[in-house]
Amino acid sequence: MPQEHNEFAAAIEFINRDHPRASINDGEKILLNPAQVLDNISHAMERLDLDINTPISIEEDVAALTELHTMVLNLMMGPTLAVHVVNTALRIMSARYPAELVTNPLPAEYDLRKIIPLPLDDHAHDLAKKIFNQRTTAATDLVEDDLYDLYEPLDVPTQLQVFNALFYMYGTKIGALKHRTGIA
Repeated sequence: MPQEHNEFAAAIEFINRDHPRASINDGEKILLNPAQVLDNISHAMERLDLDINTPISIEEDVAALTELHTMVLNLMMGPTLAVHVVNTALRIMSARYPAELVTNPLPAEYDLRKIIPLPLDDHAHDLAKKIFNQRTTAATDLVEDDLYDLYEPLDVPTQLQVFNALFYMYGTKIGALKHRTGIA
C-alpha cells in the first residue's frame, strides 16, 4: 500500500500545474513534461539572481539527470536546453543590471573550471562559452536553429556538459554583476 500511495502522490504532483514535478520514472519508463523542466530551470536561475548565496544543485534543485538525459537523447532537445538557459540568463540580467555590463561577453581568459570544479572537457567548455557569448552580444534571443551546426556532431554527454556549463556560467556572471554593481 505505501508504494501505491507514493505512486498516486507522484501522479497527482505531476498533473498539478503548480507543482514543480517534471517527471514520473518507474526505473524502466519515464513520463516527462519538458515544459516543466524548462520552467524549473528558469525558477532556479531566478532564485540564484535573488540570492547569489543560494546553494543550487542541478540534480536536486533544477532537473534530475534522467529528465535532462531524456530531453537530450529521446526528444533531441539539447539545443532547446542551451537556448533556454542563455535567453533566460539575458532576460534576468537585463532586468536588473546595466546593459553595458550585461552585454559584455565572457573574456577570452575566462575558464569556468577554475571557479567551479566541474567535470568539463575543453570542447564542452569552449562550446558553452561560445554560446553564452553569442547570446550575450546578440540583440535578440537565440533559437535552436542558431545552434544546429554546433550541436549536430555532439553526443549526449557533451550536450549535458554544455547545459551544466551554461547554467554555471550564468551563475558566475550574476555573481560578478552583483559584485561590480553592488546590487543585492
